[in-house]
Amino acid sequence: MVALLSACSLHRRPVPPEPARGPALDSLFKIDQSRADSLFARGPVDGMLALLGEDVVYLRAGVPAVYGRDGARALFVAGTGVTTLSLAWQPIGGGVSDDLRAGYTYGVVGRLSQMTSPIHFERYIAYWERSGGEPWRIAAYSEVGSAPAGEVNLTADQVAPPARKPPKPLTEATDKVRAADSSFSDLAYRMGTGFAFSNTAGDNGVVFGTPQLVVGPNAIRAFFAAQGASSSLTWHPVYAAVADSRDLGFTIGEYISTGRGPSGAAVQRLGKYLTVWKLQRDGTWKFVVDGGNPTPARESQR
Repeated sequence: MVALLSACSLHRRPVPPEPARGPALDSLFKIDQSRADSLFARGPVDGMLALLGEDVVYLRAGVPAVYGRDGARALFVAGTGVTTLSLAWQPIGGGVSDDLRAGYTYGVVGRLSQMTSPIHFERYIAYWERSGGEPWRIAAYSEVGSAPAGEVNLTADQVAPPARKPPKPLTEATDKVRAADSSFSDLAYRMGTGFAFSNTAGDNGVVFGTPQLVVGPNAIRAFFAAQGASSSLTWHPVYAAVADSRDLGFTIGEYISTGRGPSGAAVQRLGKYLTVWKLQRDGTWKFVVDGGNPTPARESQR
């Protein structure tokens, strides 16, 4: 399965440049690749939970963003009705914070089931953390291109961002990451989505095209130009967190995509996203990878 995933990633152009490797990033890639082993050893629910931090934020299509392991458990239990024969994760790119305690990966998931032939490929973004001698755990995760969640009952607490504030030394950095995301959205509103994404991306910033990865400001600009101006995208962050070294972080937010349906009438689609941010040498924050999935409209928005 991993060989198949590698072949899939190699045929996606452009390919992200190989990140600077070191023991911390190698260990992160290794645990990301070994997630199938956890599922095989513990089962589909406990195997996934073993990889998650206590305060994980999990984004799956068809439901709001889920906060905390209990909510993630509900998602996984609802998904066990799918007859999955094999799963494998292949990271394509990633990086780590300066203190080596936080990192991110993005890549391809291969899924083979009795209902899917041949192998169905999805994408993902994972933000990881670790402390002391503990292993890496996922702090935020977004599935990209996956099937919507099955019927699942979630409590109000499980779909609400935590109200607690980060430790005081991290508050300023967290506020700056959230502000960078808000400015990103404002730029899209004023100057257009393509301009905003290409100017806010880091040198190797990644967005998920269909089906390719789009890497770097120039490729991102060309990608959005090819989409034309038939739709608009607005969003706002609802949650943010940063590494203790204050050079890497992520935002969770909600977006509205507005386009035209077959009849010509305006159609709005709602969703949520995970954006990973990296502090640049000039003190600005740029995104390194961005992706999300759709969310049903709330009753008040229908």
